[in-house]
Amino acid sequence: MSKKIVLCILFIISIFVFSCTKNTNTDSNTPEIAVIIDLGSINDRSFNQGSWEGVKSYAEKHNIGYKYYRVSDKRDMDSYLNAIDTAVKDGAKLVVTPSYMFEPVIYKAQDIYTNIHFILIDGQPQDGTYSNYKTSINTSAILYAEEEAGFLAGYAIVKEGYTNLGVMGGIDIAPVIRFSYGFVQGAEYACREMGLPLGLVKINYTYLGNFNADPENQELASSWYKSGIQVIFAPAG
Repeated sequence: MSKKIVLCILFIISIFVFSCTKNTNTDSNTPEIAVIIDLGSINDRSFNQGSWEGVKSYAEKHNIGYKYYRVSDKRDMDSYLNAIDTAVKDGAKLVVTPSYMFEPVIYKAQDIYTNIHFILIDGQPQDGTYSNYKTSINTSAILYAEEEAGFLAGYAIVKEGYTNLGVMGGIDIAPVIRFSYGFVQGAEYACREMGLPLGLVKINYTYLGNFNADPENQELASSWYKSGIQVIFAPAG
């Protein structure tokens, strides 16, 4: 998934940055490309890191300034808009937001900052009610079929001979649910294909409620392994 994110970011940045910087003389130290994150860390081996690595790769290759910002309060929508405003004031012409949490923010921001380009990872701009969607000409929304990757993981691990499995999701949001359900479906498909007895493959399934690499989550994983679970599938950042 991370490699796909990097490639998508590189491709879309090449289109957006060319269109908005080809006639400017901006100092290369000005962060013309901004990544704004809310949940998790910049090195989460998931959406944040994939987006950041894509931006970094493109910017360094073309001598363009770049920077990442963090939303100060994930519970306050104004904090998201403030982060975007800060990036724009710093000189950003392209803003990358790797999180479905930015959907209602980009819905507003794309009309406020009409001369700024936005890349929304893992979501589509909507008004917060999931009933009114709008992707303006200065925005590109990137979505993934997470259930397909999850399916292949579940299928492959059963084919490898493992029968006591665990799914430890982060928060029960759409992409994590798709990853997790895909894993379960892949495992079940492999069971039927191999003619395994009903109930032979067991799957322990939970959501952590966060994407943190904290002692509590590590302790839970450790307890699962001690109980006999052989493999944990963790769509949890």
